[in-house]
Amino acid sequence: MNSAKPESGLVLAARYAVPFVLLAIPFWMSQVSAVVPDPYLDEAFHVPQAQAYWHHKWTHWDPKLTTPPALYLWSYVICAITLFLRGSPTELSPEALRATNVGAAAVFLPWRLQTLLDTIRKERNNRPSGAWLSHTVLNICLFPPLFFFSGLYYTDVLALLVVIEAYNWDLKRTGPLTPVPSRTVIFFIVSLVALVTRTLGRNAKPCRSTKFADIFRGGLENEVYDPLVSEASIEDYFKTAISLGAAVLGNLGQIIVSLMPYLAILAAFGGFVLWNNGVVLGHKEFHTAGIHLSQMLYIWPYFVFFSWPLLAVPVANLVLPRSMLPKSLDYGFPDKQKGLPRILTVVAVVPLMLIIVHFNTIVHPFTLADNRHYVFYVFRILRSHPAIIYAATAVYFFCSWAVISAFGFSTASSSPQLISVPRTEQSPAGKGVKEASKLKKEAKSTASSKKPDQAPKPQPMSREAFEKIKEALSQRQRQQAGTSRVSFVLVWLAATALSLITAPLVEPRYFIIPWVIWRLHLPRQPTPQIYREKRSSNEKASLDAKIATNLPLFLESFWFLVINVVTGYVFLYKGFEWPQEPGKTQRFMW
Repeated sequence: MNSAKPESGLVLAARYAVPFVLLAIPFWMSQVSAVVPDPYLDEAFHVPQAQAYWHHKWTHWDPKLTTPPALYLWSYVICAITLFLRGSPTELSPEALRATNVGAAAVFLPWRLQTLLDTIRKERNNRPSGAWLSHTVLNICLFPPLFFFSGLYYTDVLALLVVIEAYNWDLKRTGPLTPVPSRTVIFFIVSLVALVTRTLGRNAKPCRSTKFADIFRGGLENEVYDPLVSEASIEDYFKTAISLGAAVLGNLGQIIVSLMPYLAILAAFGGFVLWNNGVVLGHKEFHTAGIHLSQMLYIWPYFVFFSWPLLAVPVANLVLPRSMLPKSLDYGFPDKQKGLPRILTVVAVVPLMLIIVHFNTIVHPFTLADNRHYVFYVFRILRSHPAIIYAATAVYFFCSWAVISAFGFSTASSSPQLISVPRTEQSPAGKGVKEASKLKKEAKSTASSKKPDQAPKPQPMSREAFEKIKEALSQRQRQQAGTSRVSFVLVWLAATALSLITAPLVEPRYFIIPWVIWRLHLPRQPTPQIYREKRSSNEKASLDAKIATNLPLFLESFWFLVINVVTGYVFLYKGFEWPQEPGKTQRFMW
């Protein structure tokens, strides 16, 4: 944890600008309600159900609804409090219900995201780093699919808020877990694996061996192999999985005890699935769970499309030689981190992707029938020629490599250097010093002669020992910068896969939670090496370093705002009609 430092005017301005930018969310909702006052698309199911609850018709349920009633209960509580304080609303219009979603998106979600980031980073938002934390929270709230549905009465904002709150409770361990909606319950299930990982990590020793057999034996003896992402190869992911599995076997009693409070919730959910004959509540014929592995291919271009401001320069640092990088963009990544994916990685992953594309490309009838969604046009491109879906595999692979590598995009401060102090010639002015030194040595010699055991003289540090210390300091700095370990990536991938591959539909909304968790765990933006080496107290040089470091964050904000303005304008003012529904405006949306 860093020591507190005085905050500059720039830092304070960046932090206090956050709530003002978040006013874009209620502004967006007001524009939607002005142009589209009636329920639109899925709102036609959500709004009447919330209104039924408002009139205390608790047994009423629309069989077309697929999710639990958390959204409607949330709206009931918020509107009841507002009615008590202000005397309105007495009836729940679509605008009033949308406003409850705005409250979740613009007030509660930023607050809980901030709390979660403080816990993950182990630092409070009361220092210069607080501006970076707040800016990260702001960009998450501006994430286009999330921002878009914050102005409509959809379940996505509240679903994310519940997952974030469950994550907060889990990390702080101060109370019971909050039950999550059915569409995101897989993240809770896999969070048990994360809990197991943390339980093992608290008492485990690092495993130094890199051999599979030694890693397995070490896991049984409470030694965990879990390198940083920035230092890991594809083999390390398999080794970490083996190590964690062996460690669970070696600590089975402790693991079971730590999971006991969670198993009751998991058992309750299992009982619900058996009673309901499925996860979703309604429209089961269109939401039948299956195996849709291609979802884990589509997610990577999705991440890169939205997050290229954070990925572009670090990826260029990995694939380009330093001679081709401007000094202001050179992060000084270590040589072992640089380079394109290894041939072994390509051979292991690309054929698997091709098999998934060939045997498990599923196009839901809704996807091809509804031209109001952007995914409709993406699949029009993918299906325009039989070879395109296979050629897209190269895009999936490169994007997945960039996204997972981003967990290790961090830089350490300038490493210490081993220097030699030259001996100086004796000068007349130094004779007194020499005499004093001589007397001091004689006194020490006399004192030591009275002792039976003389302490060994310190030896100069070898270069090998110095390099080990240097590497240890560098690794510690990367950990403090927020670089994730392989075990976290494995848990995140498992949670993402299990939550997506059961969904037959491809919708950008389904990728919101995986993206947010990924974004929360990204390290701080790297600082170009030229600024790390200067260590100048000059105000201008310090400002240049801050600008160079935080430019990707501001570019991400700008990119999100551009997308939100364009998609919002298209939704509001570029409506069209279907021939089969004349006079009814259809609107483009995520």
